Amino acid sequence: MAVVTFDLPEPNHSAMPHYGYDPGTAVAIGGRLLAPGIPRHSGYGEIGEPGWRPPPVRVVRPGDRTARPIRRAVWSFWSVPYRRRRGRHWPSDFFHALSWILSFRLASRLFPTTALVTDDWGHELLADRLRLPFDDISLTLNGLAGQDPSWWAFGKLHAYREQHEPFLHIDNDVFLWPGFPAEGLDGEVVAQNPEHAPVRDAGYYRPSAVAAAIRSTGGFLPKEFSGYAGDAALCTGVVGGTAIPFLRRYADLAIRMVESAENQTAWQRLAPLEEYNLVVEQYLLGALCWGGGTTDVQCVFGSQHDSYRDDDRKFTHLIASAKSDLRYLAWLAERVRNHFPADFEIVRRVFGDQ
Repeated sequence: MAVVTFDLPEPNHSAMPHYGYDPGTAVAIGGRLLAPGIPRHSGYGEIGEPGWRPPPVRVVRPGDRTARPIRRAVWSFWSVPYRRRRGRHWPSDFFHALSWILSFRLASRLFPTTALVTDDWGHELLADRLRLPFDDISLTLNGLAGQDPSWWAFGKLHAYREQHEPFLHIDNDVFLWPGFPAEGLDGEVVAQNPEHAPVRDAGYYRPSAVAAAIRSTGGFLPKEFSGYAGDAALCTGVVGGTAIPFLRRYADLAIRMVESAENQTAWQRLAPLEEYNLVVEQYLLGALCWGGGTTDVQCVFGSQHDSYRDDDRKFTHLIASAKSDLRYLAWLAERVRNHFPADFEIVRRVFGDQ
């Protein structure tokens, strides 16, 4: 494979209708920034409902600067779902490690403070073996030892809940390239983009199925969720903000929805549970932001459509099975090898050549 430079490319369930990301395909937001030459959509993308419009959000733009931007970047890694292969993952530990390196090294240039919320296994991998120098490391996810790993987003929710200052949580399959407008992030809630989530379950969120199952068993359902008549969620490839009490309350409600003893019968009826992570994490956040009072929501993109059209945000998110696309994997390895060679050699020593 030819050696590349770090000069990044410029912009050059049934018979019911299904809206949202097609569950049978991958989604690569800004994938061309990682792998130049791949067509803009490359067969990936969402199935849009005609006429749907996302709620208005404040979009961060290149060159935006604010007096008090978010300064703390947070990652989380609950290792149990990864080790048990719950959800869609990188095809090998080698590429999983490379994704952590690229995500951390790029974002650490943009945010003065970096933090990791993980468990003992995650600490051993990321801090001890890969030697990623996080400023703060929390091992609170050891407390999830008895939790069902089907809830792969649970570690993220616990990470949100334990933050005490403005933060941006970054998934390890998200890469914030040089030029990402981090200096412009100051929203009460910050997220990747609004996302279509029809209440009537014509998509992959299925909020009415969750609400019906919980109500029928007398379980706990947040009033904001129950009363939400909107059809938008918030994609949390990145998520955080400055409204810390609001964000901690959101995470607490989401965790209670999963953990409450009175909800377990409902979750058993809905199993398998992997597909409901987005309802608890992303749909509930949308309900809290848009179902009641006005919340200042700032996003990287104003809609799913914009996330495919715009390259100027310098933002890549390899969602779902995009992490198994050989074109992205080849360029991921090349980027880390060329620009973070010491890290690449550590990965080779730990996991061998691929």
